[in-house]
Amino acid sequence: MIEFRMLGTLHLTDAAGHEVKRLLTRSRRLALLAYLAASAPRRFHRRDSLLALFWPELDQEHARAALRQALHVLRGALGGDVVVTRGDEEIGLDFTGLWCDVVAFDEAIAAGQLAAAVDCYKGDLLDGFFISGAGDFERWLERERARLREAVSGAARTLIEQCEAAGDVAAAAQHARRATRLARHDEDLVRRFVTLLDRLGDRAGAVAAYDDFAECLRVDLETEPAAETKALITAVRERQTAAPVELSHSRLGRVTQSGGRRWRSVAVAIVGAGLLVSSAANWRRPLWPSPVAGRVQSLAVLPFKNLSADTLHAWYADGLTEALTTDLGRIRSLRVIARGSVIPFRETSKSLQAIGQELHVDGLVEGGVQQSGDRVRVDVRLVNAATGYQLWADRFEEPIGNRFVLEDRVAHGILAVLSLRPSPTASATQNRAAYDAYLHAELRLWRENREDDSVAIKWLEQAVALDPDFAAAQAELAWAYTLRVNQFAPGDIAAVTRAGLAAERALRLDPDLAEAHFARGALLSSVSGRFAPGPDIQEYHRALELNPNLARAHHNLGLIYLHRGLLDKAVAEFRATLAIDPANYGATRRLGIVLVYRGQYEAGLRQFREVPPESNQSLWNYQVAWGLLYLGRDKEAADLMEHYLRDHPEDPGGVVTSTRAILEVKRGEASRAEADIRAAIEKGRGFIHFHH
Repeated sequence: MIEFRMLGTLHLTDAAGHEVKRLLTRSRRLALLAYLAASAPRRFHRRDSLLALFWPELDQEHARAALRQALHVLRGALGGDVVVTRGDEEIGLDFTGLWCDVVAFDEAIAAGQLAAAVDCYKGDLLDGFFISGAGDFERWLERERARLREAVSGAARTLIEQCEAAGDVAAAAQHARRATRLARHDEDLVRRFVTLLDRLGDRAGAVAAYDDFAECLRVDLETEPAAETKALITAVRERQTAAPVELSHSRLGRVTQSGGRRWRSVAVAIVGAGLLVSSAANWRRPLWPSPVAGRVQSLAVLPFKNLSADTLHAWYADGLTEALTTDLGRIRSLRVIARGSVIPFRETSKSLQAIGQELHVDGLVEGGVQQSGDRVRVDVRLVNAATGYQLWADRFEEPIGNRFVLEDRVAHGILAVLSLRPSPTASATQNRAAYDAYLHAELRLWRENREDDSVAIKWLEQAVALDPDFAAAQAELAWAYTLRVNQFAPGDIAAVTRAGLAAERALRLDPDLAEAHFARGALLSSVSGRFAPGPDIQEYHRALELNPNLARAHHNLGLIYLHRGLLDKAVAEFRATLAIDPANYGATRRLGIVLVYRGQYEAGLRQFREVPPESNQSLWNYQVAWGLLYLGRDKEAADLMEHYLRDHPEDPGGVVTSTRAILEVKRGEASRAEADIRAAIEKGRGFIHFHH
């Protein structure tokens, strides 16, 4: 089997075990092989995308010739079966005959075989490798290096935590030692390593580890350790007892399930670490020096973990996540990330710092929920997203019937440490069954598809039947029915009527409920010809005055401005949407449309490509082809559309077919364009936005 090692020292041998020197000295061909092997997810790659990566300086004809020659050399060196094609335009590798350390590393991480993953990682991907004139490849390589570093750091942290949980501090220190060698600039790991050595009584080793790290930063980056790290080493040098170890992000999900034993084990661990526990609350203090909590101006509530043995209680944790996001989002001075953008981090191995960078926030809220008998216990903490260290932590426990009290206590605790006042919650209910139905609906409604919208409507109808004065449920019911009319059933007059009644009821119950103003604005847009200016804009503005974190209100305002040609305002609203809801692909796409309309074609195309193609194949191919046509890259657009239509002849909405007609008109192929327009009209029947 061919063996290809790229992590650390570069190594490539053929099926007979001989080193393939002819490729190791050909940097661009080696780069092509590395990209085909390491690019995640593993898949076929279109020829055009490879041309842009490796031969951007050549015209189409010469770039294709260079690619053909490179593939010929790869097949000659490794065997004809290694490089495979799908059709005429897609290229990939047959991994049944090739072993690659990057693939093995990713598979070990995915399978939870963390020790094997760490063993596989010998250093940075293609360390020291460079090819000139291939900027996109270099950017890809840097992203992959960062991804793999982050993954190995996360695996090492988990191994450290597992050893600590088992009481094996020496093994934890060994994992930390290796991790710091692999991720030389990871300050969080260095702090953990120093702490573990200190706990083992190896003060000299702890100081030496710090000194090595400080020298590494000075030589490599011309900087010095952070204040937290300096404070830690000062404490190590001066204190008479060992340092405590912070409870980590991922550890929340791996504590034991036995209620009383779990809490006792945590207390024992803390006492054993040398903390002076004079009261039950003392352990909640921050364990490391941290920034002033009041400086947190943006945060995300990560999905709370279900720590109960019964998985049926998982939705309770989801409901708490939803409730906290909603409650904190009403604070005007705080930017809170929408729930839809934090869901991908439910089972992530990413570090807290990486999550914070991805979401562009200052703080992260995380926690776990455990239900035992008739009581519910919640562990929660607020973490500095830049350093990963906690600013505040607390534990709350209530009878299961006191759910509202529990949620209020958690929210108020977070706001107190941020020196912020809670907003009124007059729109809540005291009916537990109604509230549970409302939360079930919220977990469905944000997905905005036909099936989940129908299920959400059923839950919300149940909620308002149980408590007709539940304003928040009435408002969400109005939005759910409006969404049905806008997206799935445009002729449903009964849904329009029901939406109007629910919106007015919500506003009578709570005139200051942002979601109610949003729902009425959305309904007004729907029944007034969708994008005619008028009271709907006023309703959206009022909603945002009451809740500046209501991303969907920003998004709908952006839609109105886009359709009215107010492009600068549209850009501002779509950017505001993405600041709150970074994973909102609708806003990402529409921002691309506005940029194209403003003549910023390259920026618009980049925006379209930020959306994963699998999120909506027809829209992605249509919009990318559209952007390419504006740039005059007709051949790329034609190849993209032909490939898509060959695999998806049904072309939902006819959007790619109609875009191909534009290209045919440009080419003077009027009869073919007319045929495509007729076909697009047939494919577009029943699609609400076919006017585009």
